[in-house]
Amino acid sequence: MKAAPAQARGVGTPAPAAAPTLESDAIAAEHQAAIDQASLLTMHEQFDEVAAERSEQMRESDALQSLLMAELKSADETLKKWIAMI
Repeated sequence: MKAAPAQARGVGTPAPAAAPTLESDAIAAEHQAAIDQASLLTMHEQFDEVAAERSEQMRESDALQSLLMAELKSADETLKKWIAMI
């Protein structure tokens, strides 16, 4: 009598893993490339959001600085008029 294949390997011994094929390697490479592309896209989106936020903050800062300069100029003109009256 011949022993069953499971008995030849021994009880509890896992079956040998199938050798990787070119097709499975190509699929794995495509999958990894898709993951990398998605990760890169996410990083680009995050960068764009940060750049847009920074630009908005700079615009707000410039607007406040312009307002401050206008206020200082007005105050300076008022002071000059008071001095001229004395």
